[in-house]
Amino acid sequence: MKIAIMIMFLGLIGYLLEQRRHIKFLNKVNFNQETRHIMESHEVYLLKHQIGTYVYSLETLGYSQDNINKGDYTKHEPSPEKLQALQEEFQKEERIYRSKNIQFETELELRGVE
Repeated sequence: MKIAIMIMFLGLIGYLLEQRRHIKFLNKVNFNQETRHIMESHEVYLLKHQIGTYVYSLETLGYSQDNINKGDYTKHEPSPEKLQALQEEFQKEERIYRSKNIQFETELELRGVE
């Protein structure tokens, strides 16, 4: 009887140790998935910013993205007021871009990712 109880007790200890190992493994997988999600969302933001920069360049040169999509490649000289507004909007977007990059780098540093 003592041998049966001892075998059950050792089996239970082995089961608990295996559960602890599995929990550590799942925590590591979860951490890696969260880090990957952060990196993917930042990549999406970078692509959107790059597209915005291209649109800004087109508008500064006098082209319209909507007109180009419709097949109209005519150039229209933008007014100085419109150029000023575009420049202010671009500078605002660049400040947001730098802020997001700093936030992203800080978050990765806190996670221990190089």
